[in-house]
Amino acid sequence: MDVPRTQYADCDGIGIAYQVFGQGKHDLVYVPGTISNIEMAWDDPAQARFLRSLAEHFRVIVFDKRGQGVSDPIQGAPTFEERMEDVGAVMAASGSHSATLFGTSEGGPMCILFAATYPEKVDNLVLFASMAKFCGSEDYPYMPLREALVEHFPKTWGTHESVAIFAPDLVGNAEAENAFIRFQRQACTPNVVRQTYELTAKMDVRQVLPLICVPTLILQRRKDRAINYRNGRYLADHIPNATYLELSGRNHVIFLGDTQAEVRAISQFAQSRASTDTAPDRRLSTVLFTDIVGSTEMLSRFGDQDWSKTLDRHDALVMKVVSEFKGRLVKSTGDGSLALFDKPSRAISCAAALVNLLGQAGIPIRAGLHAGEIKIRGDDVAGMVIHTAARVMDHAKTGEILITRLLADLTADQEIDFETFGAHQLKGLSEETELLRVQ
Repeated sequence: MDVPRTQYADCDGIGIAYQVFGQGKHDLVYVPGTISNIEMAWDDPAQARFLRSLAEHFRVIVFDKRGQGVSDPIQGAPTFEERMEDVGAVMAASGSHSATLFGTSEGGPMCILFAATYPEKVDNLVLFASMAKFCGSEDYPYMPLREALVEHFPKTWGTHESVAIFAPDLVGNAEAENAFIRFQRQACTPNVVRQTYELTAKMDVRQVLPLICVPTLILQRRKDRAINYRNGRYLADHIPNATYLELSGRNHVIFLGDTQAEVRAISQFAQSRASTDTAPDRRLSTVLFTDIVGSTEMLSRFGDQDWSKTLDRHDALVMKVVSEFKGRLVKSTGDGSLALFDKPSRAISCAAALVNLLGQAGIPIRAGLHAGEIKIRGDDVAGMVIHTAARVMDHAKTGEILITRLLADLTADQEIDFETFGAHQLKGLSEETELLRVQ
């Protein structure tokens, strides 16, 4: 097979480098972890052999995330939402409507979010040497603590110490070690690794795992030196009906070791879990509820005719702003609105814009947001997340935007300021819910 041509997908003005190869009937999108350079990969015999093995079974789409490899450089590191946009842009540019989404290492949590948010685009989810939370904690002791990941690991990038962590089978082979080190350096710099890990260290997708509705395969090498095998077992235990396959080996990078076992497992899983034409009726979404504060008093003061005009102005402005932030206005609630977003940060930004613009128009509002699984019912939606978002809004005062802890976790890598609002008993829920106020 000839080395494929590198092409570029436009993602809001940023060029995402990608390649398409293979003659398989079904598409597979290969989402890299930290190490990625799609052109240099073909110069390495081990990587080229692995990619060609995938091509025997799939039409393979590989790419470099923004800021890495031969994709456009950026300032800092990409957020999870931006990386999800990269995947969407590459799929659209390559003509892929749905695919097996294959995420490795720290690319896995982003794939989890993508699969939960866009299940219609994901035939199967395959995670290799991945995790639900990037940093270890008391309730997730399977990963190193933040200090080790953010401070120590980046310093080893492009050194022989890194080889011992990510590719121990190469230790002692000077030529192979040097080639691996050179590949790391040309994929990205130690500073980019540090910035990437700083953002990734904030991410925690544990609450999203139960929302995955696509067939999922978890691959984990038992003696992986970078990612403890218990991470893979945790994913398998918390993703509904996931298949867990534990393999021998100690290399973290997938292209070293018994790669044929991984390729065989991925191919067999994808073939046995053939996709259907039925569109998924549930997905992860962010729900925004708004409410005009003091609407009854305003009606009494304005009278029916002027109040009707006020509601018309409110509805028109809400529709315009929700559209600008790429949301979907589900319905007006009489003196408020219900909208859905596939990107949590856009929902929060939309809420802030609505509070500001409607306030300037003399229409004071409050807002509540929550993220979770929605069920699509024609043009309407249902689910506990809808109820929860409405109850969150009930605790907000004029001009306030309140969100749940889950939503804060999903936007932890964004530049959004929150302050704690305490734990509250929301009507209809048995347990208290931690709320935060958007500043």
